[in-house]
Amino acid sequence: MTPPTEQNGRESGTLLRLLADFLGHVLLRELGAEELAFMRSSEVAGVLAELGVELPTLEEEAQWLEERGADYHDLFLRPEAGPLVQSLWTQGRYEGDATVRVRQLAEEAAVDFQPEAACGAAVDHLGSLLLLWSKTADRAPEIANEIAKSHLQWAQIPLKTIAAAGGFYGAIASSTASFIELPELNE
Repeated sequence: MTPPTEQNGRESGTLLRLLADFLGHVLLRELGAEELAFMRSSEVAGVLAELGVELPTLEEEAQWLEERGADYHDLFLRPEAGPLVQSLWTQGRYEGDATVRVRQLAEEAAVDFQPEAACGAAVDHLGSLLLLWSKTADRAPEIANEIAKSHLQWAQIPLKTIAAAGGFYGAIASSTASFIELPELNE
């Protein structure tokens, strides 16, 4: 194992931010052709293959996207596992204490994180939280730490339910659960 250096620490931080961005966007909405094209890029496709995420051939694309849309609805919008909104999971309602605190954290970090910046989702949606963590990891690490410790751990239960379903979103949920448990996020 190579001893940590400032250089590989920066590279690791960059990779973590990119992974958080990717997972955040995938969790926020159904996939479309644009997202699939991005996932097919050689670097991303290689990482996805390592995570156990299989992508369709060009011939299978339309059917695959349609099936993923149905999967997204079933796995992320139904009551068993979704929606992945912290206030719903911790307080049984939207706009709970988590929402208030996440807005405060974004403001303290000088990050515009109103619903538009959160990709139209609740600011305490898991995807939005991953995006906010990514935006604050370098500029405000103490805020990123609070996001990791106070605003991501609740998601383990729904992520494990989604992961158990298998397939594309099962692999994404499993990867997200693993990301949340990374020592770098929980120091």
